[in-house]
Amino acid sequence: MGNLLPVGSRALSRWMAAASVIFCLFPPVARALPPGSTPRELELGEEAAKDIANSVQFVNDPAELAKLRVILEEIRKVTPRPEIQYTPHIVATPLINAFVIPGGYVYVTTGLLSSVESDDELAGVLAHEIAHNVNQHAIQRMNNAPKGLGLLQLAAIAALIIGKSPEAAVLANTAANAITAAVLKGGSIEAEKEADSCGIGYLVHTKYNPTGFLTFLESLAASSGKFFEEEMGIYQTHPLTRDRVRSARDQLEELNVPILRRLVLRSPQPEAHPISVEGTAATEISYQGERLLALAGQDSTRSADVLATVSWVLDRELQTSDIKIIPAEGGVLFAPGSGPAVYFSAEDGRVDGRGEAILAGELRKQLTGIVVAEQNRYRANFQFY
Repeated sequence: MGNLLPVGSRALSRWMAAASVIFCLFPPVARALPPGSTPRELELGEEAAKDIANSVQFVNDPAELAKLRVILEEIRKVTPRPEIQYTPHIVATPLINAFVIPGGYVYVTTGLLSSVESDDELAGVLAHEIAHNVNQHAIQRMNNAPKGLGLLQLAAIAALIIGKSPEAAVLANTAANAITAAVLKGGSIEAEKEADSCGIGYLVHTKYNPTGFLTFLESLAASSGKFFEEEMGIYQTHPLTRDRVRSARDQLEELNVPILRRLVLRSPQPEAHPISVEGTAATEISYQGERLLALAGQDSTRSADVLATVSWVLDRELQTSDIKIIPAEGGVLFAPGSGPAVYFSAEDGRVDGRGEAILAGELRKQLTGIVVAEQNRYRANFQFY
């Protein structure tokens, strides 16, 4: 991340002074009219983008912005309105949130970027936001706003949602149109459900794993369970997060998407360490500090192959019946489903101290036991399953 000026508990005057130093990364430009859009919609989007640029602090992080552009481009191409071009901005705030406004301006908070565990999770959030834009939820919300609710009132509400602090109320003095408040205030529960569903539908046609959206929602659900669904950031006017988790899981199952959480989370990985066994060079393969087996020699290429096989089993949550142990000349073949097989020799069995057949059998037992333990941990974290 670039250097940030956090928006928090500082005096309003200091916040306003700091907010004047804004990275105008991507100023509004003239854009083609996507199908289903109106000139007024794009005009409102440009006005809102100017309001936001004058009200929050942007972060100039070229690497993160480049990543956001790649993800947005991948999702854009598979939506019903692929003509819309999306421009990312990073907003300096620890709150976990993202939003998009008409015209394709996308805003992601530093809190969100630091909380996601993979590009797949980030893509899930962005797909949800793009779905809002594709379905024109902000325009609908603005059109349905009560006539008696003035623009400054709407902006003040938006300010509180952005910052949950007096400093953020500066937005009320600069947000000159309803679209800013309409987007930041959130949408109806039905709109959120539609965005969740459409977002997952987009992801299955991209290179990103839609399970990432599920795991992101699960982490939100775990937090909101502790804080009783605080109305901040992404929670505002959304369905209960646990209900969103259920819906996302059900949709993934209907789409036959394997729910393999380790592939989209920062999960522990097996490791290889050189050791000596009775004066003989060997390699220990371990997982979270627990030894799985020992290999003869210290061949880094072979160790990498074994690590790849162990990771395959854990990542795909294989069961005992999915892993075959096949006798081979001078040893055994450890074959996990369609994954990479690995050969254990009689010398491996001697160094390990259990014999190659027992080594392979115990490895299968250990790995499938780890899979069950990790599945139980997920259930413990999300008891609403």
